[in-house]
Parts: sequence; C-alpha cells; structure tokens
Amino acid sequence: MKSIRTATVLAAALALSLASVAYAQGDPSDDSVVQKLAHGQVDWSNKTVTATGSGAASLKAKSVAVARLKAERAAKIDALRNIVETIQGIQINSKRSAGDLMSNGEIKSKIMGMARNFKVVDTRYYSDGSVDVVVQMPIDDQLTSTLFQGVKSGKTRKLPAAGDATVSGLIINAKSLGVVPSMAPRVVDEGGKEVYGAAVVGNKGIAQGGIAGYVKDVGAAQSSERIGKSPMVIKALSLAKGTKTDIVVSNADADKLRDPNSNLSFLSEGKVVIVVD
Repeated sequence: MKSIRTATVLAAALALSLASVAYAQGDPSDDSVVQKLAHGQVDWSNKTVTATGSGAASLKAKSVAVARLKAERAAKIDALRNIVETIQGIQINSKRSAGDLMSNGEIKSKIMGMARNFKVVDTRYYSDGSVDVVVQMPIDDQLTSTLFQGVKSGKTRKLPAAGDATVSGLIINAKSLGVVPSMAPRVVDEGGKEVYGAAVVGNKGIAQGGIAGYVKDVGAAQSSERIGKSPMVIKALSLAKGTKTDIVVSNADADKLRDPNSNLSFLSEGKVVIVVD
C-alpha cells in the first residue's frame, strides 16, 4: 500500500509540475524547403536536420526531479536515434542515400559522433511526467564532406574561367516538376549529357551543404547570398529519366553553361540554387 501511495503522490506532483520549454524551436518559414521523413525533417533551405525524442515518466523515481531527469535522458537517447535515422534518409544523389553510405563503418562512426553534438532547441514537459526534446544539427561542411567521401572520387573537372565573372550564380526554376532535394543533383541537357554535377564543384562549393541550394520561389533565390547579385536564371524542362533528383534543361541553356569563352567559375564554386515546390 505504501508503494502505491508513493507512486500516486509522485504522479500528482509530476502533473502539477509543468515548468516548460527552455528553448524556442524556431519553426521553418513557409519559404523554406522542408522534407519530412519518417523520423524527423530536413530543412534544405536553412541546411538543418531536426528530430524529436520522447521519454516516459518513471513512477519508481525517488522524487519529481529525479523522474524528470530520467525522462529527459530517455528523450535525448530517443532523439539521437531519430536524428541519425533522419540523416540516413537524406538523398545524396539519384542513386544513393546517406543511409547507403553509412554502411561504411568509418563514415557511420563519424556521423554518429557529429549527431551526438546535437543542440536541444525545445523541451516540452507534460502533465503525465513525460518529456519531449526537439534536437537539431546543421548540414555543415563537416557532415557534407563526410557524406561526399562516398560519392565523389578523383579530381574536380575544371571549367572555363575566361575573362571577367559577369555571372555570379545560377538559378534553375524547377517548380511543378516534383524535384526531390539532394546534396549532389545533376543537371543534364536534352540528350542526357551532364552539364552540372559534383564532378565540377570544388571542396569549398561542396561545403555549403551540397552543390545546390533549394528555395520555393525565384524571388527567394535572387536574394540568396549563395548566388550573388547577377545570377543567370533558366527554366528546367523536366526531371531526368528515372530520377527525382536530376534536372533536364534545354540544349540552348546547356550551351550557355558550357561556353568555353565564358567565366563559369560560379559553377565550380557551387553557386547554384534550385527553385522547387
């Protein structure tokens, strides 16, 4: 009877103890390209991965404080598992996901180490004593370079850099095509020949969270720091055959991006933004 009374008192105390939310999560804006996956979400515009973990209350704990601490610890363990699962769902290119690359023990170990350094952006306490924590980590140069170990080999292919750089970046309008964001999308001409891809982007360009940024409208793309003040704007024709990540552009636009007499250094620097739904 005593143990039952103790559990009842503890549950009541937990129900009354609702001091909540140490941090504001900061929901993604409507303009952000957010991909919702089974265990979390990827914000491709702001280059973050977010996941939530849950911890149940322990009625066997000696005090409310101990019960809450145990619930928070359990929530963080769950959040770590979920954020790693979310990273695994990131598409690297049309053929491989981060999960495929993490079959490599070295890559998996590095990513697990990064994930453990997640930031808690929101903590939620509930009347039953359970706790949710929302955690976040950046898609930064460290994570990106680790993932690119498995998809890029050999030296970067050099592009023409003749004359002044009159074009600062590239905007590809791919609205209504159902593009799935990825870290290394390919841009091909109407014949399927590659115009832009990981092979032409240097390490500095890749470190921006992949070789392209993603936004929801052309206006947001034009104000992006990634592509500078004088970008070229072209329209995508379709998705490349058999993919949801790669984009077909017209042969005329492809010729502009291959012009040997132009300065195409903006491509080597990964200054590309794709407008998607």
